Amino acid sequence: MNRTTHGSPVANPAPNSDHAIGHRILEGLKAGEFCIAYQGIYRVDTGELAQMEALIRWRHPDYGVLLPGAFSAAFKDADIMRELTWFVLDAVASDIEAWRARGGAHYSIAVNVPPSIAALLGFTERMESICRAHGVTPDCIELELLESEDLARIPTMPKVVRGLKNKGVSVAMDDFGTGYSCLAALGPIDFGTVKIAKELVAQAPRCPNACLVFSSVLTLLTRLKVVIVVEGVETAAQAQWLAQWPHVLAQGFFLARPAFGIDNVPGARIGRPVTQSRATRRDGARNIRLADAA
Repeated sequence: MNRTTHGSPVANPAPNSDHAIGHRILEGLKAGEFCIAYQGIYRVDTGELAQMEALIRWRHPDYGVLLPGAFSAAFKDADIMRELTWFVLDAVASDIEAWRARGGAHYSIAVNVPPSIAALLGFTERMESICRAHGVTPDCIELELLESEDLARIPTMPKVVRGLKNKGVSVAMDDFGTGYSCLAALGPIDFGTVKIAKELVAQAPRCPNACLVFSSVLTLLTRLKVVIVVEGVETAAQAQWLAQWPHVLAQGFFLARPAFGIDNVPGARIGRPVTQSRATRRDGARNIRLADAA
């Protein structure tokens, strides 16, 4: 048996097997090849940085920086996903610790987690332990439940989310409107945040039907009193159109691309965050090291 850098036992996969990518990922975790990029999430009304999302990257010694899509074949392996999740939570807590030590302002950071991993026995306790080791509180991290798994097949999920909420951890539904992120899950599960999939805003504002669907979704989510994040804001026209809903948060390349280091997220400030215009934020992003697409 091997043990990862986080101490969990993982069986040795056979060489040249279907698990070869997963085996290489575990080696990469041990070798320190993985890192975290951060993308800002901004207030529509003021342009102020409100939150961030953590995005995993693989600094592969042969292929350079790889996005998750390049190694997503291994994500079906529960052991691999568990180890990647522990790595991301630990890395984010460590980065928050360092950022706070420099006097950085408080921003919650969203971390993508498969629902099946969040539902594991002891997950909440493990997350608390990771945060405690870095001197931060669990409310610094928001868990985004990925849309790739059917929440209806995890009957304990409402209880899991309630338990996390009792610890101060907000839970978000990711990519609402695609995959398994559907209306049926909004009733029984007490989400604190719902992230609207980029597909729902892609045709706005030029397509009337797309605008109608999007505005109807916003009306529903507003009545549910959840935090609303619109993903995939790529153009000035989309950002201007979203301004009619001042309570909404937005994320996308028009606002900021992912960057390595919390310090390099446009709008991140020491002390109390300072409101700034989108134009200023985008100009500042030109001089930082970007982490490519999400």
